[in-house]
Amino acid sequence: MSEKNADQHRTRRRAVRSVGPPVEETTGAAVTSVPVPASTSATTDTKAAAPVDAVVAEDSVDGKVIDLAKGVPAAEAQDADTARARPGTWRIVGVAAAAVLVLALLVGAGFAGMKVRSIDARDDRRAEYEQTARQAILNLTTIRADSAKADIDRILSVASGQFKNEFDGRVDPFMNIVQQAKVVSNGEIVDAALENDSDDSATVLVAAKQSLTNAGQQGEQTRFYRFRVTVSSGDSGMTVSKVEFVG
Repeated sequence: MSEKNADQHRTRRRAVRSVGPPVEETTGAAVTSVPVPASTSATTDTKAAAPVDAVVAEDSVDGKVIDLAKGVPAAEAQDADTARARPGTWRIVGVAAAAVLVLALLVGAGFAGMKVRSIDARDDRRAEYEQTARQAILNLTTIRADSAKADIDRILSVASGQFKNEFDGRVDPFMNIVQQAKVVSNGEIVDAALENDSDDSATVLVAAKQSLTNAGQQGEQTRFYRFRVTVSSGDSGMTVSKVEFVG
């Protein structure tokens, strides 16, 4: 009975030892791989791979996973900052552009106003030059025996320079001739035109007609003249400084 049991025991030992070398002959621990079903392994790997801080954004593009632990990439953060700063930047640019536009309009209006005033002042000055020349020639061609002194004074009231000097020492002789000849002359301005002008002087061409009677001639005579009149502008106003006959 005991021998039978001993034989069975030896048989089992041999069966166990046949699986591999004896324990005392093995240099390291034996590791036996246990196959695991694929479905179980995949599920386990998926669960283990998912980080605790990983969140799937519902409104993310293409369902991309955003890892909160890693934070937002620098480029995306810069784009976000730029996007947030853009409204303020554009507002500043818009205000600056509006300010520049308003300034340009004000400057343009100022220059336009100055130009208009300059043109108006020039036109007024030219009109005054022409009017002074007209009045001087009208005074010169209108003189009567019964008002000779007043007529000569009227001529001298707008005279200056060379034109005024021509009457120096000749007022009384001229007045006597007019009175003795019983001169009656009436002048009329036919036309006048500005030849050239500057801020302080101008030359004006004046065409005049004179109707004349005197004691030595019968009937009325009509004469036509053309004058070049130099008008000067000074502190006392505009005066005629020179009168020339133009053929």
